[in-house]
Amino acid sequence: MNIDRTRRAILASGASALGSAAIGWPALTSAQDAAFPTKPVTLIVPFPAGGTADVVYRALARSTEPHLGQTIVIENKPGASATLGASTVALGRPDGYQIAVMHSGVLRLQLMQKTNYNALTDLTPIIQISALDVGILVRADSPYKTFKDYLDDARKRPGQVTYGTNGQATSQNLALITLAAQEGITLNHVPYKGDAEATAALLGGFIDAHAGGTILGALVDGGKARWLAVFSDRRMKKWPDVPTLYDLGYKIPVGSPTGLIGPAHMPPVVVKKLHDAFKAGLAEPLTVSTLERNAMDVYYKDGAAFAALIRQSYELEKERVSRAGLLLKS
Repeated sequence: MNIDRTRRAILASGASALGSAAIGWPALTSAQDAAFPTKPVTLIVPFPAGGTADVVYRALARSTEPHLGQTIVIENKPGASATLGASTVALGRPDGYQIAVMHSGVLRLQLMQKTNYNALTDLTPIIQISALDVGILVRADSPYKTFKDYLDDARKRPGQVTYGTNGQATSQNLALITLAAQEGITLNHVPYKGDAEATAALLGGFIDAHAGGTILGALVDGGKARWLAVFSDRRMKKWPDVPTLYDLGYKIPVGSPTGLIGPAHMPPVVVKKLHDAFKAGLAEPLTVSTLERNAMDVYYKDGAAFAALIRQSYELEKERVSRAGLLLKS
């Protein structure tokens, strides 16, 4: 990734229709809104410290602070399939001082069980920054040399071959549920609170494989683990030899656009100030290089475009959840 070229591209792209970014009712502005921000802004990262999202959003926060003119406080709130950020801000004041990381799991969980939020009505999309790529990896000394080896063992030992993920409602878990059903095998899912916890379990021999974010590539680079497959229709730039699920014949779309959200009914002037500051921070070398180290690319969208993508993703997630037999009955 060329950092200078990426920075110019982000700054050159427009920020259209931000006033209509909220999925919900518009809000009126005031002198207080115009003065925003007058105190630190809290950014809830619904993953444990040290995971892919935490590392990326901490870099983004540090890069954004000079443009926002205020400190951005990171608050890690893992658990509940990484939806505590969305559920917290959905119930919060729409003043811009508490925002959170958005990802497709927020949509997915409300399709699987009752939640205290509705992602289509209770949130304001602010900006999309990237997309989280995931894959499945094993320890370096694992007997599984290929993804086929892993599946073949599961065929021989139904329910005994394990894999970890960051939660029941994650895209990688749904992908493996769908894949296992297609193959007529039973895999044993072990959910964890984040990549760091699951990684410890993997290296400790408590699980056979882990399906997680590309920050786990540090284990691969360090000789501690090996990728078996990436859950995508395109290969990773950093590890081009790792096959995708599509390469292996599984047409199972997986991906999680990630960005920032606030409560519904945020004043447009506040949304715009947050968007503009984070857009500038996204173009800073620290953010771009951090994304690059974690095998992620910049995928910028303004609030209105991110809102449209969220609606589109909701329909895709509904199809995935239904196919896996996990759709909440109304």
